[in-house]
Amino acid sequence: MKSVKVLILFVFSLSSGGLFAASFDCGKARSFAEKTICSDEKLSGDDELLAKVYSLAKRVAHNQKGFNGLTKDLWNARERCTDYKCVNDWYGSAFVAYDAVIKSNASDDVLNNIQKKYDESTQVNPSLNKGNKNKPKVKDFSLYDSKNRVAPIEHKAILYKETPEAFEFIDTLVGFVRQSSYKCDTVSSFIPMVLSNGYTLACNNFSYKYEIKNNGGNISVVVDN
Repeated sequence: MKSVKVLILFVFSLSSGGLFAASFDCGKARSFAEKTICSDEKLSGDDELLAKVYSLAKRVAHNQKGFNGLTKDLWNARERCTDYKCVNDWYGSAFVAYDAVIKSNASDDVLNNIQKKYDESTQVNPSLNKGNKNKPKVKDFSLYDSKNRVAPIEHKAILYKETPEAFEFIDTLVGFVRQSSYKCDTVSSFIPMVLSNGYTLACNNFSYKYEIKNNGGNISVVVDN
């Protein structure tokens, strides 16, 4: 199956009509990010699509406290942007983050419905069909629960990536957190930071959140309040 995010964006694009109006009232735009979004067709389209992806992610998220924290962190990051590249890059990170929520929390019925709409669309436009129509598989939690983990990954965790290499990197981040005398027994989320070379790591059912940055080879761990 194609990336869930790609399918969601495709399905929404079929019904969204024009993509050149942001999801908010541009007449009330105040921050640099809001004004930039309203003045650029690409960013306005991204914003309209992201609003729909966000809505689905919020609907399926099991951990609303963690989801609200993620949304607040993303919002604050966007509002700190001072140039176009930052705003444009922010949308890439936001799509990845909400895509992770959907893939981690959506029921098979939701995912199958997205797949069904995609499959139906390829019958009308075969060029969209790449020949991969696999149904969603039961999630394999072997990497999450492996005894080799420095800290187990929560089954409802919001993860930027779920590759073996990503899990090894998460273990490294947990190590940095513990070396700094902070607590992290289980991992709740793993998301790249938008404005700096680093990652945010949430632990213990989002009870603790950390910003882990690489400052010229020096690793810093800061509690994110």
